[in-house]
Amino acid sequence: MVAKAHQVFSSYFKELLEDYNLTPSQFGTLAFLWHNDGASQVQLGQKMRKDRTTISGIIDRLEKEQLVQRKEDPMDRRAHLIYLTPKALAIRGRLEELAIKANKDVTSMLSEQERAALGVILKKIIDGSKYEF
Repeated sequence: MVAKAHQVFSSYFKELLEDYNLTPSQFGTLAFLWHNDGASQVQLGQKMRKDRTTISGIIDRLEKEQLVQRKEDPMDRRAHLIYLTPKALAIRGRLEELAIKANKDVTSMLSEQERAALGVILKKIIDGSKYEF
């Protein structure tokens, strides 16, 4: 059921992001970078549980949209650090509002009490996971 609920949310969120030419995965990458600007490509992949090829493709598309830029790591020339562009910082508030809207709309049939309980249950699942998010 959690996987099906994730599909419902992701499909709806994808529609909301269309005007920005972004996918939910690309939004997730931006959201991580809003709190960890300058993270390495490897760190991004590990934190987001994405393999190297997948995270590289996400970054390629974000670069194409001029939302991030890769810079050589001065400590390790083989590695790249990923930085947000001013364009990415400028749309942060609007994108975060869309994420909030998606959460509210997808759970609109729930009462406030049910929505709070769902939040507690989902947090418990995440906190109990062996995976870092």
